[in-house]
Amino acid sequence: MASIAPASVAAANDAAPSARAGVYRWYVVGVLSLAYAFSAIDARVLTLLVEPIKADLKLSDFQVSLLQGFAFALLYSLAAMPIGRFVDGTRRRTPLIVAGVLFWSAMTMACGFARSFGALFLTRVGCGVGEATLSPTAYSIIADYFEKQRRALAISFYAIGYPIGGGLALIIGGALLEHFGRGGSLGFGFLGGLAPWQLVFVAVGLPGVIVAALIATIREPARRETAGLGDAGAIPVREVVRYVRDRWRLYVMLIGVTSLSGLLAIGTSLWYPTFLGRTYHLTPGQIGLYYGSLMLVCGTVGTLTGGWLSGFLIRRGRADGNLRIVLGTTAIKAAPLIVGPLMPSAGLALGCMAVATLVGQAAQGVILSAIQDVTPNRLRGQVTALTLLFVNLIGLGLGATTIAAITDFGFRDEGALRYAIAITGAVVLPIMFVMLATGMGRYRRALAEMERSQ
Repeated sequence: MASIAPASVAAANDAAPSARAGVYRWYVVGVLSLAYAFSAIDARVLTLLVEPIKADLKLSDFQVSLLQGFAFALLYSLAAMPIGRFVDGTRRRTPLIVAGVLFWSAMTMACGFARSFGALFLTRVGCGVGEATLSPTAYSIIADYFEKQRRALAISFYAIGYPIGGGLALIIGGALLEHFGRGGSLGFGFLGGLAPWQLVFVAVGLPGVIVAALIATIREPARRETAGLGDAGAIPVREVVRYVRDRWRLYVMLIGVTSLSGLLAIGTSLWYPTFLGRTYHLTPGQIGLYYGSLMLVCGTVGTLTGGWLSGFLIRRGRADGNLRIVLGTTAIKAAPLIVGPLMPSAGLALGCMAVATLVGQAAQGVILSAIQDVTPNRLRGQVTALTLLFVNLIGLGLGATTIAAITDFGFRDEGALRYAIAITGAVVLPIMFVMLATGMGRYRRALAEMERSQ
């Protein structure tokens, strides 16, 4: 890759200041995190609508799992790679997110007008395409605004958008579902014929215009840590492939662990509300309040704690601090994740999930920061897109469907959902731990290589 020309001084001067000091870069993180939160709301609100959708459209658990996972992940995963390549080659990354926010918000509202499984499947695919624009671009922008010592914390601040949004999706979704169920409306007469669950989709999609307007205020940062790859124009695909292929063991470990973590976290969080209702007979409003608050508080605290701890370790000479955190949290969260669904009461099941979420989310921003730290700037969008490809195919696509398949085809009993959740954790977590433990040395060597190339 030495044949690729280095960045010109003029090109660097054309970019906006990196704003290493001051509050502006934290404003950027805040706006991107807000967008991430709304993407989570639009993606996850379906979780609380499972039972009314099943009853209205006559669907099985397996079909619902396709709507929650595969439909959303299908084109999200396919769109992420060309989007990542565009991100690495353009000097204007912000407009891409603006367009994506508007599109996924429109598709979320369109879910509210679906009257069949096929129509709902297609609109969920559309949501996935729109949301595929966000994270590859956001990680690339944030990595350029922050130095390595603060990057994990900044990415963790961005990452808290998802647990916040996931929690709000349940809290707001539950409140809206009960509101519309009592005859409430959005104030638009032409929506009067929609079912309550359809009105929820329309309501949560509306704020997308405001989010897009805020995203449009983000200034483009100068590119940093290019590792000699320049800062203008797209790097040839063959060079990208060669770079990743030469380090395939490293990326298989990092992307594999991230994907399996996604399978477990996404699958569990998507089905836990349904499990709470089926097993303990909680109402949608109760589930939304209890489980949503748990996700909101524990997810936020855990994610920020992981980002802070990363900076603490790196400043004290632990260059591999990010992966150490992921290894430790994988071991600690195993017990509450596996035994939580088997608890005799809703309170104990929620308590176990609170501990698992608090510990598990500490690795959320950290693992993604670890990938950024060993990847040159001009490849980060594409490597992030590759990560998201597998996270969504394995995590979102298989996570929800694996648990549903164990329930439907293994136990043949909807009441056995709790056992399917526990079995998934018992199988996935040991695999993750072994991958991390055996890959730690390779990760340290990659960090040293990146340091020498600057």
